[in-house]
Amino acid sequence: VINQVCFSPDGQWVASASFDNSVKLWNGTTGKFVATFRHVRDVYQISWSADSRLLLSGSKDSTLKVWDIRTRKLKEDLPGHASE
Repeated sequence: VINQVCFSPDGQWVASASFDNSVKLWNGTTGKFVATFRHVRDVYQISWSADSRLLLSGSKDSTLKVWDIRTRKLKEDLPGHASE
């Protein structure tokens, strides 16, 4: 199940959040798949930074994760929620 799909503010990227514990990233111009970002549990929501360089994902694993789109790596792992 896909929970959310969002274009980046600059239109260069498309990201989706889903119940398979992942955030998927595609090129918004070509439609080609680019990367998968992983959580431990279902991913409910995603949000882009204004400059389209960072993607935030919120998961049932009680974390928010900040992904750096340029490096395709986890920038920050923000635990602390008591539940989803």
